[in-house]
Amino acid sequence: MNKQTFADNLRLLCNYKKSISEVCRELEINRQQFNKYLSGKTTPSSNNLRRICDYFGLEEHEIYLPHEEFEQIIRVRPAHDLNIASLNRPELHIIDQLMTNSTMDLSKYEGSYYIYYYSTSFPTQILKGYGVIFKDEGRYFIKWIERLSQKDKTSHNDFIYKIKGMVTGLGNRIFISGYEELLQNEMIHITLFPTYKNKVSLLSGLMLGVSGTDAREPVSQRVILSYLGKNCDHREALSKCGIYEEDSGEIEEQIRKHISNDLDADEKVFYARPL
Repeated sequence: MNKQTFADNLRLLCNYKKSISEVCRELEINRQQFNKYLSGKTTPSSNNLRRICDYFGLEEHEIYLPHEEFEQIIRVRPAHDLNIASLNRPELHIIDQLMTNSTMDLSKYEGSYYIYYYSTSFPTQILKGYGVIFKDEGRYFIKWIERLSQKDKTSHNDFIYKIKGMVTGLGNRIFISGYEELLQNEMIHITLFPTYKNKVSLLSGLMLGVSGTDAREPVSQRVILSYLGKNCDHREALSKCGIYEEDSGEIEEQIRKHISNDLDADEKVFYARPL
């Protein structure tokens, strides 16, 4: 039986689900093993093949049909017969594969970080957030919290923002795509320089999102992630989060320098500053 045909047909079926992780959880098949099916490296055992076909409502011989023929069958079959709920979108599959098959080993980046950038609500001040990069079911994710409290002032607002996202490494860069968890009315995208040192210290990059003003303009700004290690006291770290004056002793000079959003005289495009 053709391994690649099986892989192509299985990827098509997975496009109809929310994520490959969801398929693996519901099938109770190890994600690494399932990735081998998707890549065409191997085909499932007879037991796993039955489980996969039963899950998608297929006969075992159908999943080995030539891909063009299989695609025609799937497109006309009612969604409930396939245990699926959305139309096939190839671009979603490609993005999912990019997120899954990271070309970088991100294991050394697991751990806690302070996240620094200029606040869009208080443009002359620096926001200090706290986040964690972690691995789950073969993928890397990030969670971070921002407190809109002005630490150097006695009176302040204390709004909290929670961001969740995915982390992947492609083309020697680290990409983060996330969303604001509480209101779910914005997405955030970050591109970072990786470090080629054995130990992670600072990661520099650009962040794209929306401003904290009522107009909610799209905004791009420089950002720094400062590594705290894998065994950080979350409560203590969160207590230091907030918005600081530019000259606050809480913000190191190197961080202030690299998150400055100034353009050099000969620059026409906004670049991140390598460390």
